[in-house]
Amino acid sequence: MTQSTTTVASNDGAFYRALWRWHFYAGLLVIPLLIALAGSGMLMLLSKPIDGMLHKDLTRVSAAAEMLPASTLRSAVEQAYPESRITLYIPPVEPTHSAQFSLVSNHAGGHGGGHGQASTTAYVNPYNGEILGALDPSTTLYAGTKTFHGQLYLGDLGDSLIEIAAGLAVLMILSGIYLAFQRHGWREMLPTFRLNSRTDWRRLHSFIGLVMVVPLLFFLLSGLSWTNVWGGKLTQAWSSVPGTRFVAPVAEETHASMNHGSMQHVPWTLEQTPMPLSGPATETPRELNLDEVSRIASEQGFANFRVHLPSAEQGVWTISATTMAGDLNAPLLERTMHLDRHTGAVLADIRFADYPLMGKAMAAGIPLHQGELGLWNLLLNLFLCALVLLMILAGVMMWWKRRPQNTRSLVPPPAQPTASKVVVAVMLVVALCFPLSALAIAAIILADLLLISRVEKLRLIFK
Repeated sequence: MTQSTTTVASNDGAFYRALWRWHFYAGLLVIPLLIALAGSGMLMLLSKPIDGMLHKDLTRVSAAAEMLPASTLRSAVEQAYPESRITLYIPPVEPTHSAQFSLVSNHAGGHGGGHGQASTTAYVNPYNGEILGALDPSTTLYAGTKTFHGQLYLGDLGDSLIEIAAGLAVLMILSGIYLAFQRHGWREMLPTFRLNSRTDWRRLHSFIGLVMVVPLLFFLLSGLSWTNVWGGKLTQAWSSVPGTRFVAPVAEETHASMNHGSMQHVPWTLEQTPMPLSGPATETPRELNLDEVSRIASEQGFANFRVHLPSAEQGVWTISATTMAGDLNAPLLERTMHLDRHTGAVLADIRFADYPLMGKAMAAGIPLHQGELGLWNLLLNLFLCALVLLMILAGVMMWWKRRPQNTRSLVPPPAQPTASKVVVAVMLVVALCFPLSALAIAAIILADLLLISRVEKLRLIFK
């Protein structure tokens, strides 16, 4: 009985050390990118109010008696920018706000200039039609930080690196929970006011890690939905609203064509959904103007909204109010309506209730993830990002305190060949949910088995 108990305990210890070793190596990949994500996330939270102050001359006006019709403002913009085409109109949100028009080159194609097509935003005084100026939205502090946050300025490569790091971070959270509770109780994880020994840093690392389990999983999983493989190829495809729900024929282009460069105007769950088409023009063709579309939006119950203009011959007018674009911070009120460009007939009216489950989760999670539910949300997210950075610091200090003095090697936890095989199997099974992260885990395993472990054995032999 005693021998059996000792064997089980030994096996549990070997598994613990093998998982600890994997947790260590995964951390080497995750930590730099997690620092980049947490740091850029904090800057994103602060950049919107900073941008507002930097560009106040474009976005703020003095309120007057009555605003000019939207079509009059459109004419003023078209006269000021004859080489460009208007793709989007955003009415003033407040009496002291300017109206906004998104412009693309006349050579751009597609419903909204084409997915990824760069745009310029023109700002207009809604009371006198004065052009206040124009700004490339991709040059703002928020847009630049958002690009780094999503792609590290490396395009698809950066996107893939972030996806790998996020998937590994999810697995690190799960393994960290096991490591924390396997050897320590709650009292041994409560932090102390001193940070002298490795135990002090371990307490802080474990405590913050457990506090951050739910918030960090939320940030990672909602962020993963933006990535190219896990988000675009796996989850978004089966979480999109099907175009077959429309009563009108559909085009080859999707709703993503209404996005401009890095500016997201379309809900995540609609990006891969085909656009509906307007009916053919009659013998006496007539097209709705911007005033009529704005009136329809008001009659349909829209408050803060934006209007996407049709461009192709059978394009549609689109009225939208979404959390993705920042029109709303109440996802239940999300709505996208398509109108026939000639008759104004409603071709599609897509609301939050029409979204699949994952689409609803994204619509609800986006404003929370981006800190857009109010000052409390912004301050909470700043605090959570700071906790992530402190947790990383505590983990690094744990490793630093454990290293033998005067050594230049990483000194990972000791290898456990038999238990490592079990850990590898468990991690790979879980990692199947994150394909790119599974590839990274396979690379870590090969490096450990073929290189690192053998170097360690040679050191022991010649020691």
